[in-house]
Amino acid sequence: MSIITVETYVVRAEKSIEFTTLIDEFLKFKKAHPQLFKGVKSWKLYRQDYGQPAGMYIEMWEYGNLAQVEETNRQIFSDERMKKINAAFHKLVEPATFSSSIWSEVA
Repeated sequence: MSIITVETYVVRAEKSIEFTTLIDEFLKFKKAHPQLFKGVKSWKLYRQDYGQPAGMYIEMWEYGNLAQVEETNRQIFSDERMKKINAAFHKLVEPATFSSSIWSEVA
């Protein structure tokens, strides 16, 4: 059964173009460095079109088990470029809207 880490957040209104640029940079980096992301079964990013809070993003990372979450995150975020992408990301979101959780597959 898979483990899914879920992050939700709202991007500051005035930072939406920077966010789009940063996502493009992340996707290029992810594609160019598959060895860093080998423990990730899937990654998806959704934008909420209706509901509260308006414009919320939902990011889902799927792993095989909890140990892979820890190992893969340690690998990914020990990379200097990913540290910079992550720091830039957190400057673009409304801090009070950021949440992170871990979900387990039930059925």
